[in-house]
Amino acid sequence: MHNPWKPRLVLAGAGLALITALCACSQPRTPLNAILPIPAEAELVGNDSCCECHEAPGEQFSHNVHSLLADFEYEANGIEARGCEACHGPASRHVETGNPNCILQFGKLDALQSSAICQSCHTAGDTMEWRHSIHAGQGLSCTDCHSIHSNTKGLLSKPQEELCLSCHQNVKAQLHLPNHHPVKEGKMSCNDCHNPHGSQTRPLLRTDERKSELCLTCHMDQAGPFAFEHAPVTEDCTICHSPHGSVADNLLKQNEPFLCLQCHELHFHTNFRPDMEKLARYAADGVAGAQTTLNTINNNGIDDKHAMQMAMMTRCSQCHPSVHGSDLPSLYTPGGGSRLTR
Repeated sequence: MHNPWKPRLVLAGAGLALITALCACSQPRTPLNAILPIPAEAELVGNDSCCECHEAPGEQFSHNVHSLLADFEYEANGIEARGCEACHGPASRHVETGNPNCILQFGKLDALQSSAICQSCHTAGDTMEWRHSIHAGQGLSCTDCHSIHSNTKGLLSKPQEELCLSCHQNVKAQLHLPNHHPVKEGKMSCNDCHNPHGSQTRPLLRTDERKSELCLTCHMDQAGPFAFEHAPVTEDCTICHSPHGSVADNLLKQNEPFLCLQCHELHFHTNFRPDMEKLARYAADGVAGAQTTLNTINNNGIDDKHAMQMAMMTRCSQCHPSVHGSDLPSLYTPGGGSRLTR
């Protein structure tokens, strides 16, 4: 039945999504004076005055990505100061008195204050959602992970794997299981799947859609489309797989057939006494395997003793190799005939 409201609902949903995206891209910036203890009477003095005393940090900063900023990049963010004072505030009082309290010291600022300084520039791209992220909600600041004066990639205070796993000990343990993504081998990093600065998804994933979309960016051979799709694949790969590591092969949460049996009941030919009348009807309809099974039972009888052994020691993928999807049904007759649907 035609629903006249459907087009309007689709347009309304699209409009709401657009408004949400625009709001997210234009976070209002809180004036730094409102949350930082900046001396009102201090004036700008320039980098040279800072480097007269702070030679080592000055040398580090000269090779830092922040030292390469152009004037228009400061002006685009409404920042009058340049270099050191862009983050530490006007330094004239500090230069005159030598009092460290007359300059902004990141070590004495709380997480909200120090992150606000960074976000006076970093409000787009990966850092756009920092204010609403899990890490910010846990009281972390930018300087907990970044060393601003350093010259390392991403200004990280430690290598990324070491940095992330220093807190996420459960993930560290999973990455040392027999099957794992090659993070500790250096072939990929946490940042390939996660955005540590914030995401609309709960585990900080680099996708706003279902989890499988992220997995399929690398595992494209499993993407399909297939005529017969395995529902968990299109819903969430982590239903069957543990992405950080597992004991079972292929990052499966459990070995076959036990993983499959959580959703799929055991087949009639492997674990219990079959319904002979139904089996005969399947054989008459040409269902693949039914006549062979019927002949085996008629010739050898029913082997109840070993039926459960067969069920529990056979991998489902021996008969169903295309577990992510296939253009063939699970049971089919190559020359035609009906499927096992009754």
